[in-house]
Amino acid sequence: MPETARRIVKLRPLFASLLATSLIASAQTLPDLGDASSNALSESQEKTIGNRVMREIRVDPMYLDDWEITAYVRSLGERLLAVTDPPRRELEFFVVNDEQVNAFALVGGHIGVNTGLIVLTQNESELAGVIAHEISHITQRHQARAMHGQRGAQMASLAALALAILASRGNSGQSGQVTEAAIMGASALSIQSQLDYTREHEREADRVGLALLERAGLDTRGMVTFFERLLRANRLNEFKGAPSYLRTHPLTTERIADMQDRLQPQSTALRMVPDSIEYRIARAKIRAMMGAPNEAVAYFRNQLSERTVVRPREEVYGLAFALCRAREPDEAWKTLAPLLNPEFTHPAFELLAARIRAEQARFDDALAIYRAALKAYPARRALVYGYLDLLLQRGRGKEALADLDERLRTVQDDAKLYELQARAYESSGQPLGRHRAQAEAYYRRGNLAAAVDQLELAVKYRNANFYELSSAESRLREMRVLLENERSAEKAMKIS
Repeated sequence: MPETARRIVKLRPLFASLLATSLIASAQTLPDLGDASSNALSESQEKTIGNRVMREIRVDPMYLDDWEITAYVRSLGERLLAVTDPPRRELEFFVVNDEQVNAFALVGGHIGVNTGLIVLTQNESELAGVIAHEISHITQRHQARAMHGQRGAQMASLAALALAILASRGNSGQSGQVTEAAIMGASALSIQSQLDYTREHEREADRVGLALLERAGLDTRGMVTFFERLLRANRLNEFKGAPSYLRTHPLTTERIADMQDRLQPQSTALRMVPDSIEYRIARAKIRAMMGAPNEAVAYFRNQLSERTVVRPREEVYGLAFALCRAREPDEAWKTLAPLLNPEFTHPAFELLAARIRAEQARFDDALAIYRAALKAYPARRALVYGYLDLLLQRGRGKEALADLDERLRTVQDDAKLYELQARAYESSGQPLGRHRAQAEAYYRRGNLAAAVDQLELAVKYRNANFYELSSAESRLREMRVLLENERSAEKAMKIS
């Protein structure tokens, strides 16, 4: 193993710890909730830093660009946000394709959940408990409070440490150089001063998170049972290292006892809160995506072999998904077919059905499945993306463009739709349109510099339609102002 790679491997736990300390709500002695936190870091400054970090995360290979799974996590997060007091502005929830058990709240209102954590949970309330805990870190503004008194150094370290943890995942020689540069940039960070705060902030997040679970109609015991299981896993594997979540969220028996004491009397009685079908399907899909395809197939076959009476829909779906991954489309179709009964089908089943038909090269059948499913579930974005992607694969760019034009009249916050529109323009030989659409996609992903670059390319097509060219020039002027404002804000906070 090259020396650079060895150093990255050895330092990876440190990167994770540093990033968690700076980005995740860490801190321990509970400072005043008033002006100190506001003076340390305003919400607009938090947003600027958060956007900077998220630009790096979104291009990392570990960022999971799967709308079905992400939409489920977002819906669960929004259910909890709806009962905050007062109801919070929308936060961004995203999923990281990592088997390590972890979740984290980033400055600026971003919450990440690892796929490994979702699979480890045994019911929806457990997953909701972790997300409620992370939401509480943001609503209580723990990051801003932890930075009080050392704002300059902290802000400089946030982006640098984000780059460090992302670079440490890479296998290229360049990743080692980026990591070392990031560590150099973050050297001013005082780790111990942060660690002195951690436990009190964690207890506060526990307390607020339990209240959110209760108000959202979920089982508050879910938070307790999940943390108890993590603590047991830590004790059983103390020589192998703690689970990732425990390294970034110090957990003690006292915290668990405090959570148990805070449970409402009615919560201590047997209170079953059924898992949603969305949770069960998302968890099964993640499990089907893990490991080698043949291993995933074997796992679900084993699970179903133990079901002598009822075969859970999500496990049948998981097996069909795994078979499709294993390039066994005929067997996958045979497995999935019973779930396509109109009485109990689900949009995830229809999406997989279309993908299997495409894998069998039955493209017209796949398109027909998409069209029928979109009539039943018109707002289901995973179906929209799959349908448009297949149209583009089949060289039907004009048809995709017509569909996109209609959708973008009402849905303008979807970066993925603009990316598909850029592909459609490219396939139709319209370079100005391609650059404009790609610019809008970058803008919605928080990358203003890339958006400006695309628009500068767009306005070079002087022989284009006058209206389209004028529109591109106008949008370029708007984007340049926004980019200048962003850079000024970053310069003022010493993070540029």
